[in-house]
Amino acid sequence: MASWRRVFLAGVFGVLLLISLPAVGLSQGIAVDQRPVAIGPGVTHTRIYQPEGPWAIHVVEVDLSEEHLELRTLLGGGRPDGGRPIMGRQGVVAMVAEGEGEERRPVAAVNGDFFALGDEDYAAIPLGLQVEEGELITFPDPRRSVLYLLADGRAEIGRVQVIPWLRGPGELLYRMAGMNRPPGYSDVVLLTPRFGEETRAEEGTTQLVLVGLSGPVRPNAEVRARIASIVVTESQRIPPGGAVLAARGVAAYALRGLKVGDEVRLCLKMEPEVGEIREALGGGPRLVREGLASVEHLQERFSGTFSSRRHPRTGVGIRDGTLVMVTVDGRQPGYSEGMTLPEFAEVFVRLGCRDAMNLDGGGSTTMVVRDRVVNSPSSGVPRAVVNALAVFSAAPVGAPTALSVQPTEVSVLSGEQVALVAGGLDEYCNPVPVPREEVSWQCAWALGSVDEEGAFTAAEVSAPTMGLITARYEEMTTAIIVRVTPGPAWVVVAPGEVTLAAGETQQYYAQAYDEGNQPISLPKGRVVWRCEPEEAGGWIDEGGLLRAPQQDCRLTVTARVGEVEGGARVRVGLAAGVLQDFEREREWGYRGAPPGVPGSVEWEEDPLRAGNHCLCLRYDLSQQTGTRTAHVELNMGLPETGALVVRVLGDGQGGWLRARLRDGLERGFTVDLAQRVDWSGEWRVLMARLPEEAIVPVTLESVYVAEFRENRKPVGRIFLDDVGAAGAGAGP
Repeated sequence: MASWRRVFLAGVFGVLLLISLPAVGLSQGIAVDQRPVAIGPGVTHTRIYQPEGPWAIHVVEVDLSEEHLELRTLLGGGRPDGGRPIMGRQGVVAMVAEGEGEERRPVAAVNGDFFALGDEDYAAIPLGLQVEEGELITFPDPRRSVLYLLADGRAEIGRVQVIPWLRGPGELLYRMAGMNRPPGYSDVVLLTPRFGEETRAEEGTTQLVLVGLSGPVRPNAEVRARIASIVVTESQRIPPGGAVLAARGVAAYALRGLKVGDEVRLCLKMEPEVGEIREALGGGPRLVREGLASVEHLQERFSGTFSSRRHPRTGVGIRDGTLVMVTVDGRQPGYSEGMTLPEFAEVFVRLGCRDAMNLDGGGSTTMVVRDRVVNSPSSGVPRAVVNALAVFSAAPVGAPTALSVQPTEVSVLSGEQVALVAGGLDEYCNPVPVPREEVSWQCAWALGSVDEEGAFTAAEVSAPTMGLITARYEEMTTAIIVRVTPGPAWVVVAPGEVTLAAGETQQYYAQAYDEGNQPISLPKGRVVWRCEPEEAGGWIDEGGLLRAPQQDCRLTVTARVGEVEGGARVRVGLAAGVLQDFEREREWGYRGAPPGVPGSVEWEEDPLRAGNHCLCLRYDLSQQTGTRTAHVELNMGLPETGALVVRVLGDGQGGWLRARLRDGLERGFTVDLAQRVDWSGEWRVLMARLPEEAIVPVTLESVYVAEFRENRKPVGRIFLDDVGAAGAGAGP
């Protein structure tokens, strides 16, 4: 907290005492910008700033005994045809808006679980458990923590697992591998309408369409259903109110005796027995156990670097009937650096939490109060995520008993204008409109002026100036803190570091902060963007959209507000550190899929340059049907990187060249190196950007040629060399 603010508050507004947290709060070493603000019945929001980090922290505390509150987990795919939400990705604000109803108003929310990486159909699947209104959406990872809310109102953090059995006629008993995710080669999985309209399975998947379900799919439930059809196809419509069992390989063989009309039973036993779960959300790792810091990242199979590096964080804790949701901003030097997991655990300990766990963080970290994002996302805008934890209020709306103003605090540059909106709050903190024309405003002349419509125009000041703007309606009065500054203390540009291909575009965002670490409202056109060096040929428009030049280079993107600048680093093109040049002979593995695809990997001399060595992948994709792949097994650890780079000597056969990777959460994903290998007789340097959500460390499992078109039967060979990485990645 800036010293000039302390002096102002203590000397001029003595009634506004310097603020500290209550006894259970962050009482040691953390400065608090404001008292907890009531945002709903039994719900408060507190913004905390700790200069030592520096860390910008937001805390929402929820009284679980409050009868008017409802905690919900939300899915990110929207509501097709007005039905129940399905899997997908969108911002937390949009999810909360879709969860709102006539009798239910949003209070607060945070982003939820980690999710699957990759492209196309399967990049929106939560990794852990989700239960919404008692309905089971996804199975838990039994190694990782979950938050679950019980029907009796209690919240708990623990590790649970589902023991899922499929029972059929005769002696059929087969264990299901998962729910609402694609089946592996020997799996049977259950797909419900929450997955979407279709199964999106691979070609050749056996799919049993179920109808007449005896009830919703719930934890600890047994559901009976009848088989309406059995098809072997790529994708199958999931019937409303029904489900599909998708099976491959050994699992499909085991279910071969089932026929249309048979009854099957889905048995979904939860262990341990914890009671009736109403809502649940996965994440991990655990941070606090029985009131003490206990960062259990190794037990839950998170990497050491995920714990030890500072990143934006989201988490949830439990304290004596109170649910505590916390976000910490990060990757914004000078404003908020992010936390390690041990540092994040200490926040929950100081908040008095008995138990706490981590949720997805990094660019996903988002906290919403009512209908707006209150934290500062690391990429400049909130990331689309797969689910969220939200608090809604069903309290009846009454007459206003208090007045509020949005925004609740204002930091503005000299001469600029900010729109203030006054509204009423009833006894349950429900927003209630008040006539704008009947609201009067008062503002010290040293700050500026407020017109009848609530538009505040800041005065021209030569030094940071702070005071109050007061709003009055009938007998109700409220005041907000206003800071006017001639220029920002610093400017942060997001994203801070990226790798781009030649000619690729990247949207940048600038946020200015005052000396008290408050974000400054910046009107359109106040930021001046620049890309250097100019001779490199990069170009950035007045809105912050960068177009990379057509050459390998390093750039600096600069945002200037007044006399203060902030910058970000850009690596353009394929300049990379080589991790493997294949100059030493060793055995490299080959794998074909499905099993039986012919091929081999050999260490050979470069056919175009004597003395240089590389790998030769020989493949024959002519003898199978469906999607066929031939892999060079590499299993190489990558540094913290934004892109994978590989030199490839093509064969002109038109195969699809891809790479298979695994991140620090054990999530497998693929990236495209070339849609078609349509060149031969020359080496080309190929680059594939990694998903920004990938968590280090990242392992390159394989590079492979794929073919999915039935009319193509390629047989050929390609050469690989100089596998490397370009650019620094963001982590989670």
